[in-house]
Amino acid sequence: MNLPESKFVKYKNFSVSDGTIINDLLIAYQTWGKLNQKKDNAILICHGYTNHHFACDKNIGWFNNLMGSGKGIDTDKYFVFCSNMLGSSFGTTGPKSINPKTKSPYGSDFPKIKNIDIINVQKILIENLGINQLHTILGYSFGGHLVYLWATEFPDMIKKVVSVAGALDRWDVSKEKIEFLEKSFTDCKGWNNGHFYSSDSSEVIDALINYRIKVLNHYGFADYLLDLNHSLEVVQTIILKAAKGWAGHFDPNSLIILRRANIGSSAKYKAFKIKVPILKVLAKTDKVTSMEEGYSTIKYLKSLNIDCDLIELKTKFGHYGPMSDYNEWSNQLKDFLENKKPHLLSI
Repeated sequence: MNLPESKFVKYKNFSVSDGTIINDLLIAYQTWGKLNQKKDNAILICHGYTNHHFACDKNIGWFNNLMGSGKGIDTDKYFVFCSNMLGSSFGTTGPKSINPKTKSPYGSDFPKIKNIDIINVQKILIENLGINQLHTILGYSFGGHLVYLWATEFPDMIKKVVSVAGALDRWDVSKEKIEFLEKSFTDCKGWNNGHFYSSDSSEVIDALINYRIKVLNHYGFADYLLDLNHSLEVVQTIILKAAKGWAGHFDPNSLIILRRANIGSSAKYKAFKIKVPILKVLAKTDKVTSMEEGYSTIKYLKSLNIDCDLIELKTKFGHYGPMSDYNEWSNQLKDFLENKKPHLLSI
């Protein structure tokens, strides 16, 4: 997987919620469209758990179908930007970054961040761009949870929220599940307690590839490829190639760090602070975020008199469905951004 060039913002002495200080924080991001004179047309995209900030790119853009000239998010109208998460592996400070104390990569010694730290880093980027208020914040999967946190922690900085396949409350993340994830790598030769960078890491990379294959299958990507009339053998080849390309960039420490950041992360108990309309997008076949969760979220938000609606996608492709079957909701997304009330499921 060939990565495009990123843009970067540097920030001195970022304070993490665990009390540590990152002396030289680096924030990687990408932009599309132009910021208008009033600076009121900015849309922040929050990427998923294992994804990157190149949301719209002809080769690796995961949001290509919904963003661009004339599309759901029209880059002729909006200034769109996406930043790599704190603790991830695509340019923003993370476990692959050099720890100034050891002059080696942080590895598993990276600070124990929480989701609030991730959105605080995004806030730094927004302020650096001179933006006081976002037109919209949109997140997919993990990012679909972060946008709820944004709505409760910084309600005056956003006008609209779009959560795609995201949850209000990360009740599904536990210490036991993280320990199971860690074991995928601790049993590998060369892991060295997460400091595998200077040793034979072939077993670690193989474990990472296997992890990615399972994720792509679980998300519904294999089902999507099979529906294109590819043979099972061809589908397996495509997925293996994609997994290898991803594993060439992603650090397994990031998997653990970002998963751990979700423990106890919830916007539910501060949801009364939300002041803006919310559009929730969810596939009926999603195995990651269930439709039952979607129904209960909308009911709960409506009980707080929050303006919110749910687009219930019929796609067969689960968690991957909002991206593959974009025609199901692209026009409704455009209407929502333009203050038009689309025809949606009412609960």
